Amino acid sequence: MNREDGLEASPHGEPTESICICEAAPEEWECYQRIYAKPMATGIVWPRDIASVLPAGVMPYWLKRNGRVIGGAALSGSEIRDLFTIPPHPVDPRFILAVVETIRQTSRGRGSLGIRAYEVFADHEEAYMRAGFYPAPHRHRWMQRPTEEYDLQAMGSTACHAVEARMEGGERRLVLEREIGLFLFKHACFEEGGKQEEASFAGVLSKLRQNSACMTEKTTQASSLLYDTSTRALIGVCIIGMQSGYPSIQQLTVMKAYRGQGLATRMVQKALTMLRRQGQPLLRIRVMHGHPHESLCYQLGFMPGPLFISVMTKHG
Repeated sequence: MNREDGLEASPHGEPTESICICEAAPEEWECYQRIYAKPMATGIVWPRDIASVLPAGVMPYWLKRNGRVIGGAALSGSEIRDLFTIPPHPVDPRFILAVVETIRQTSRGRGSLGIRAYEVFADHEEAYMRAGFYPAPHRHRWMQRPTEEYDLQAMGSTACHAVEARMEGGERRLVLEREIGLFLFKHACFEEGGKQEEASFAGVLSKLRQNSACMTEKTTQASSLLYDTSTRALIGVCIIGMQSGYPSIQQLTVMKAYRGQGLATRMVQKALTMLRRQGQPLLRIRVMHGHPHESLCYQLGFMPGPLFISVMTKHG
């Protein structure tokens, strides 16, 4: 995308404006993103010791009006992330359409089933809808709290083990990948309002592999596999990965028959304790609004961030 794409607009006889999008230098773009993008609303100060907060394959772009930078966005294929504008400029449907036009004119954007925008906050929702995007039915939020040491006593007739991982084909893979994936498919994949017909074991396994790629030796130690000591059955999973330089709860599930006993709470407390001992300052989680995890983490002292629509899609 070594080019600028202009979108001319002159509504109601106003002077013609040139709105365009062009590639940005990652280091300079991230300086603006850390100040103007919504993550700052949750009180997160991004770590200075990481090279970039941009995931692999995601490229930064400037939004310009009449040649002047007024915002930015991160693009990956047919995906829009971290769209922001610089005050006093509000998010405008024309800016979003300029981004859409850039995506559609690239080889990766052609033939796509739809263009998706992720983590759309309330003050941007109307602009996206006016640009032809439709929202997913559920809203999410990020929550976070400082790490802390807890007195980790035995949890009744259960045994808690750390997750193990190994390098396989140049990728980090969980040792019990299929067992963990099958457990999540049975007990977690429909918890966030997903339709059963849209879920598959292969999809759950693929997501688990993405999670494991974000894990480090420290986060595997903070993760948990919970077993019933009498039946030796896997009854709980807590997977901690690294996201934007900080540990994040990627998966947290307890078998339905064992819920209400505080087992999920204990797994999160274990994660907070292990991360504290490792010198990690905070733990984050992305939760669906109204999901039991939201209440659980609030009771554990997690600070809730603003709500956002997880994904909005423009078809055609």
